[in-house]
Amino acid sequence: MLRPPWSLTALYPKNKILVIASMAANKLADLLISAKTTLPALLLSLSAPVWMISWLVPVRESGALLPQAFIGVLLRRYPARHQVWRSGMIVQALSVTVMLLSALYFEGVLAGSVVLGSLILLSLGRAACSLTMKDIQADVADKGERGDLLGIASTVSGVLTLCLAVPLIYFKSALGQTVVLMIIALALAGFVAALFILLPVKTRVSVGNEQQDSSGFSFSQFDAVVYRFIAVRGLFVHSALVAPFFMLEGDADSQSLLPFYLAAQAAATMLSSLVWGRVADKSARLTLQLAGILAVLACAGLLMFSINSLWWPASLFFVLSVAHTGVRTGRKTYSLDVKEGQQRTELVAFSNTAIGIILLLFGATYAALGEVLPFSVVYIMAGFLIAGVLLTLILPQEKAPD
Repeated sequence: MLRPPWSLTALYPKNKILVIASMAANKLADLLISAKTTLPALLLSLSAPVWMISWLVPVRESGALLPQAFIGVLLRRYPARHQVWRSGMIVQALSVTVMLLSALYFEGVLAGSVVLGSLILLSLGRAACSLTMKDIQADVADKGERGDLLGIASTVSGVLTLCLAVPLIYFKSALGQTVVLMIIALALAGFVAALFILLPVKTRVSVGNEQQDSSGFSFSQFDAVVYRFIAVRGLFVHSALVAPFFMLEGDADSQSLLPFYLAAQAAATMLSSLVWGRVADKSARLTLQLAGILAVLACAGLLMFSINSLWWPASLFFVLSVAHTGVRTGRKTYSLDVKEGQQRTELVAFSNTAIGIILLLFGATYAALGEVLPFSVVYIMAGFLIAGVLLTLILPQEKAPD
């Protein structure tokens, strides 16, 4: 049967469509089970101690990044990357299931402990999926197409997030605590959907001689490109670290700001992902430079113009979210294109572990400085972003022929 020329399958091969759909469902699930919004609300509703809530974000972020160097080495024994990805997705789905059950049957310290333990397992599953999904993306899309792949998936997840978030905002007073359970259940459905959508896709990576030596790695095995990429990416983490300060600068309380910021973040992802993806397919390095400049402009607007309005910080947060989407697209596309096969896997693994350590160091530093500095730490973060933009000049073009 002939397909109409406007059909999706006429534009993209079947495996690409499956990868895009699976990534969109996965991104949606990640947003819904966020350690910044949903899980704190869950622990508060279960009367868990405050100190447990303060551990959610560090456990989620560092737990997903720190193990990746070790996992990257283990992957030398497993060229069938789709099997590892499926295992990671199953771990994430089971972890969310345990969280949901703990919300139904436990409370207090016990509930908080179960949620934190489940979050550790979810982060480990996320680490395995993050590494192997890069190989799957590189397998179904060539250089010059991978940014577009990321952009489409992010756009779809942004649309889905808005479609789910807006009704929940309107009906949250009627739903009460049930809204948190609904969001967790939807996150579970997202992980399960992502797993089943991608079942037909199989990816094997040639590990070459590296399969014979899987005992570990030394720092000397990486070339200068890896360390330059880590240095640049380490500075660009400030596009994420600075985000909470945009809410703190607002005069309204955080509860009234939250719906606006959630909508701004989803809209930024939806509207900018495709554009950033197309730019990244031309040059991921240029994408990082443009996104970094935009993040600096958002910080400058926050620091220089103190306007007593709810819309001003929310608008600047939208600009920052557009910039952060560009940073994510640029660094992901760069890591996909600059290396091949097992070398790409270990670049991603090693750099993610390094970024996990850098995030912990920066987070602890800013927590300490915030109490003693006579000025906003946003000035320091903006300075690091400027340094990151300048440091991109040392990165080689990732689209250069092998």
